[in-house]
Amino acid sequence: MDVVSFMDIEETEKDLIISFALDVGDGCIKTLLLHRTLFYEFALPDEERGTKVSLEGHDLPAPHINTLELIIFDANVLRIKARFSDYKIDLRKVELEEIEKIKQSLVLHNYDDRFEVKYT
Repeated sequence: MDVVSFMDIEETEKDLIISFALDVGDGCIKTLLLHRTLFYEFALPDEERGTKVSLEGHDLPAPHINTLELIIFDANVLRIKARFSDYKIDLRKVELEEIEKIKQSLVLHNYDDRFEVKYT
């Protein structure tokens, strides 16, 4: 399971982004992104709407429809399940205040109930 070194949240009129920098060793990171494009989403087919999940260096057959289906907060572990991918990341290095900001941002990402959020 990858450990989150740091994270960032961007919320604009056009985009909602939660990015996690995952420690892969030797001082290197890879980015796990939750990205919802509000600006033109209305013009997309229904199956392409929602929060997209992508991991740097992980090629998917149809990344434009790898939409978020489930988020589970379980102590310091966050599970992110999308249509074609599933990740578990370790949040132990992330401050509680930042975790609360993630939860608040997910409310915006999920304004149309396209995915489920669980707390265990």
